[in-house]
Amino acid sequence: MATTMQLVLMIASVILMCIIFVFLYRFRKERGIGYLIGVIVCRMIYAAGVILENSSDALMEKLVFRNIHQTAVNLMVPFFVLFVLELVAYDKLLRTRGKILFILAFALWSMLMWFDSDLHVIYRRIELHNGHLLATKSIYSITFSMICCSILVVSFYLLFQYIRNIRKDLRNPGMWVLFLISFSFMIEIVKLVRPEWSPWLIPMSVYCSFLGMLVLIIILRYKFFSLVPFARNIVLDTLQESILIANASGKVIDSNQQALHWFSKLGHASISGRNISELLAQWPDWNGLCQSMQQGNVEIDAWLDGERKMYSVNVYPLHTLRRQGQGSISLIFDITEKQRHLEQIAQLNQLKDQLFTIVSHDIRSPLALQFQLIELLEDDRDRLGKDHREIVEMLGDQIRNTLGMTTNLLEWFRSQREDMALRPQLVELSEVVEDGCHALHIKSEGKQIRLHNNIASGTHVYADREALGLIIRNLLSNAVKFTGLGGSVHVHAQLSGDMVIVSVRDNGIGMEEEQARRLFSDKQLRSLPGTMGEVGAGLGLLVSRQFVQRSGGSIWVESKAGQGSVVYFTMRGEQRDESSHS
Repeated sequence: MATTMQLVLMIASVILMCIIFVFLYRFRKERGIGYLIGVIVCRMIYAAGVILENSSDALMEKLVFRNIHQTAVNLMVPFFVLFVLELVAYDKLLRTRGKILFILAFALWSMLMWFDSDLHVIYRRIELHNGHLLATKSIYSITFSMICCSILVVSFYLLFQYIRNIRKDLRNPGMWVLFLISFSFMIEIVKLVRPEWSPWLIPMSVYCSFLGMLVLIIILRYKFFSLVPFARNIVLDTLQESILIANASGKVIDSNQQALHWFSKLGHASISGRNISELLAQWPDWNGLCQSMQQGNVEIDAWLDGERKMYSVNVYPLHTLRRQGQGSISLIFDITEKQRHLEQIAQLNQLKDQLFTIVSHDIRSPLALQFQLIELLEDDRDRLGKDHREIVEMLGDQIRNTLGMTTNLLEWFRSQREDMALRPQLVELSEVVEDGCHALHIKSEGKQIRLHNNIASGTHVYADREALGLIIRNLLSNAVKFTGLGGSVHVHAQLSGDMVIVSVRDNGIGMEEEQARRLFSDKQLRSLPGTMGEVGAGLGLLVSRQFVQRSGGSIWVESKAGQGSVVYFTMRGEQRDESSHS
C-alpha cells in the first residue's frame, strides 16, 4: 500500500512538472527562461527515471534507470548556472562557445556512468538491498559532486544578492522562491553525505515538484518573468535624481538610493514607512502637492554639508490600474549649479547693459558732433580749394559711414535686450521719410540721385518714432548705395486693411533671385560694395528687420538684376487724405 501511494505521489509530481513546463514555455523569450526550461525538462526526466527504477526488480534495469536520472541531475547544474548568470546579467562571462563547452563537460561526465562497468570511475560498489539499488560512489564521483555543490552555492549566492537588491514589494516573495527551490539542492547534499538514505531521499526529491508548483504560483502572482520590475530598480538606483513615492495615506512606500542618501543627510536615517508630512515639514508647498496628489513643480532649498543647495521638485499623481489618487511621485533635481550660473549670467548682463549705456553715449555723441561740423564744412565747400573740397568730401563720407554703422550696431545691441521696449505712437509717416531724405541729402547729391517722398499726407503708422526713422534711413541708404549716378529712389505707402505697406524703390543694379532670398536671412552680415565702391558692415538691413518684426510687421524684397530693387515693410496704421510730397 505504501509503495502504491508513493508511486501515485511521484506520478502526480511528474504531472505538476509538466504543468510548470507548459507555463514556463509561454515565457521562453524572456531573459534566462530558456535555461530554466532546460532545468525543468531535466527534472521531468529525473522523476520519470526514479519512477521506472522503483518499478523494476532486476539489478541491471535499476542501474539503467539510475543512470538516466543521474544524468538528468548532472545536466541540471549547467542549465541552472546559465539561468542564474543570464538573470543577474553576468552572462557575458561565458560566450556561446563557452556555454556549449560548459554543458558538454557535464554531458561527457554523465556518459562515463554508462560505461562505468568497464571503467569503474563512478561507482566503487553496486548492490541490491531490500529491493533498492545501493551504489557507493568513487572518490572521482565524490569530487565531481563537491564541485557541483560549490558551483551551485555560488549560484544561490548570486541569486540571493540579486533578490536582496530588488524593490521591496518583490523582495519577500523572491526570498520565498529562493528558499523553496533550495530544497532539492539540500536533498542532494544529504544524499552525498549519507548515501544509505538514498532509498527514501530519492522519492523525496521527486516530491519537490509540489514545492515547484508553489514557486510557480508565486512567480506568476508577482510577474517575476517580466524584467521590467528588476530593470526599473536598476535604472532608478543609477539615476542622479532622488525619487520618492508615497501612497494615498501619505506613507512612503518606495524610493531610490539617491533619495535615501539625500534624506539621510537631512537627518532622516530611515524614510521607509514614514509619513511624508514628517519628512516634508519644512517645505509646505511640496507637502501640499503630495497630500493633494496633484501635479506641480516647486523650488526648495536645504542646507547640506554646511552649504545651501537649491532643488527643483516635480510632483506627479500616482495612478494604478486606472484608479485615480493612489499616491504621489516626487522627482528631486539639484539645480544649485544652474542657479549659480543664472545669477552670474544676470550679473554679467547687468554689467553689459551698464557698459552699453556708457559706450553708446561716449561713442555716438562725439561722432554726431563731428557729423554736424563736417556738414558745416560741406555747406561752405565752394569757398575751399579743389584739394580741400576732396578732403572734406572724403572725410564726410567716412564720418557718415562710421556714424551710420555705429548707430546700427548700438541699435542692434539694444534690440537684443529682452527688456528692450518700443514706445509706439501714431506717427506721421511722410515726416519721418522727409527726415530720412534730409539726413541723406549730402550722400545722394554726391551721386546725383533724387530722393522722392511720395507718401500721402495724413498717412499715420503706429510705431516707435526712433525705430521707424532708423528703418527708413537704412533702407534709403541701402538704395542710394546700389544706385548709379543720376538714378532715383522713390518711397511709397499703401493702406491694406489695418496695415500700411511702405516701399522703397530704386532703379539701381538690382540683384539675383538667390541673393534677394538670402537678404533678410538670420545673421546676414555680408555687404557688397556699392556702385561707387561704398562699403558697409551689413548691419543696416539686419537691424531694420529686427525693429520691423518687433513692431508687429514684416519685411521683404523684390529685385531683378539690372532692373533695381523694391524693399517692402509693413506697419499698423491708417490714411486720412491723399496729398503727397516730392
